[in-house]
Amino acid sequence: MTQQLNDIFLLIEAHRLDFTNTEQVIADYLLSKQKIATIEQLAQQIAVSPASITRFAKKIGLGNFKELIFLYNLSLGADKDDGIQVSSSVTASYHALATKSDSFYREAAVNRFVDAVYAHRVIQFWGLGFNAFVGEDFQFKFTRLGKFVVIFNDQHSISLAAAAAVTDDLIIIASLSGTDVSLTRAAKTAKQNGAHILLITTNEDSPIINQTEESLFAAVLERQEQLGNISPQIPMLIQLDMLYTQYIKRHKQTVKKWLQAESILKEKR
Repeated sequence: MTQQLNDIFLLIEAHRLDFTNTEQVIADYLLSKQKIATIEQLAQQIAVSPASITRFAKKIGLGNFKELIFLYNLSLGADKDDGIQVSSSVTASYHALATKSDSFYREAAVNRFVDAVYAHRVIQFWGLGFNAFVGEDFQFKFTRLGKFVVIFNDQHSISLAAAAAVTDDLIIIASLSGTDVSLTRAAKTAKQNGAHILLITTNEDSPIINQTEESLFAAVLERQEQLGNISPQIPMLIQLDMLYTQYIKRHKQTVKKWLQAESILKEKR
């Protein structure tokens, strides 16, 4: 059996002490490794409600029954082919992350991000460590659409940028944990100077939120070790892709003009 926590059998055992009596029944049936077709069939087989099975899936860090059965079937076949299992386990993790990202989507929040980006020609992007990679992706996408994006990726430069911020500056902060003290302090300074601040994070309780006008919440599995085989910036990049897609959708004519200008410049080279 695989020793990764995206093996559903180890995942079940890891949560065993948290289960209710009904969830213990579901866990025991799954650990017996019998084939399952639908949530209704499973519910009938073990005499529980479909809602109880859905709650069980969420208890072990999954989004719904579809995600549970996907990972369950992968785990059943894990010992048959180790080569296939490696790629399948990563695929399962991405599938879980994508499902959660969809559930976290808030159109109103994304539209406020779009409005702010559209209204500003110059945009600062703050991100420490791997969060700076999110800034590079943002820079690549929006530079093509006429935006001048400046990335600040260390505490010193971010502190200086915060002190130099002026009224109507736009600052986007990417922080997976949302707990960095220096970022929180810099965001507070920039806000006091009149800057508009947006945040992308997985932490709905981040202290940085108090300094922002809007936040996008990226998905993360409940137990972070389940994402050990996925680069940590992926959840943030998914949110960024949603933002970019909505921006293009709402500003088609502006985007078209910039892309046409880009094409003309390429032809002249």
